[in-house]
Amino acid sequence: MKTWTVATYARLGRWPTLVLLGAVLLLGGCGDAPHAPPAGGLQDVRSIDIHYQYNGSGHADEVHRLQPAAGRRTFVRRSQLDARTPGAVLTDDVPAQRVAELLWALSAPAWPRARGVEEVARRVRPAQVLARASTDGPLPACTPDQLQRQMGTLLNGAALRDQVDSYYAGPRWSDDAPSIRVVVDYESAPPQVLQSHAQTLLMLPWILGQAQGDANATPNEVTPTWSVPISQALRRVLPDTSKAYERLGQREDAVLESQLRATARVACEAQHR
Repeated sequence: MKTWTVATYARLGRWPTLVLLGAVLLLGGCGDAPHAPPAGGLQDVRSIDIHYQYNGSGHADEVHRLQPAAGRRTFVRRSQLDARTPGAVLTDDVPAQRVAELLWALSAPAWPRARGVEEVARRVRPAQVLARASTDGPLPACTPDQLQRQMGTLLNGAALRDQVDSYYAGPRWSDDAPSIRVVVDYESAPPQVLQSHAQTLLMLPWILGQAQGDANATPNEVTPTWSVPISQALRRVLPDTSKAYERLGQREDAVLESQLRATARVACEAQHR
């Protein structure tokens, strides 16, 4: 019996399909198989363009383009980390598996808000949040230890999910204006467009749609999704010097931590008044 190895598949030109199937397994995709991109999806990618901007207390204007290399075992990424000040373009190779993971995440069923909130809550690191909150000033009716215990209560289970849900529902802030737009251009299929202006962790929710000007697109045909795998897969195709990479890796932010501290202070003072 002939042994089929990775090298055999590569010689037969099936390497991209193998990579995409591997991404399916990595993202736990068996249950979502009917919604997966076709096996040739990776082979059909002409380019992926990522544009990230930020105009808050800092500044970012990044442009990244990924294109398949010969054989499609890798994609060549060209990154300009400040489009307003043209300079050297950083070039690197991205494993095809990472691109396959992004395609899979984009093609999976949309996540509802509750699922996204629960996953974000799981990413919060209580020890780090408590350590940063330990420098808070004293309260009239509550000792620092009592406040820490109250914070600890909020950082677990349903209480933390409620806090994260409130964080996403809360008012937006004025010193943070991020924007990211991703266009996956295919040889023989309409482009996929992903975008977000969300200030919140992982830039959730994402909006999926078709490119403007696409003759096959339905007006306002967009789909919101709270998919954490989209944020994670997008981050993995970016250079680690990118500000978008940094933003998409955050597990907590100042706004969520401030909300947790404020809630804990009110509850602590109410208990020990």
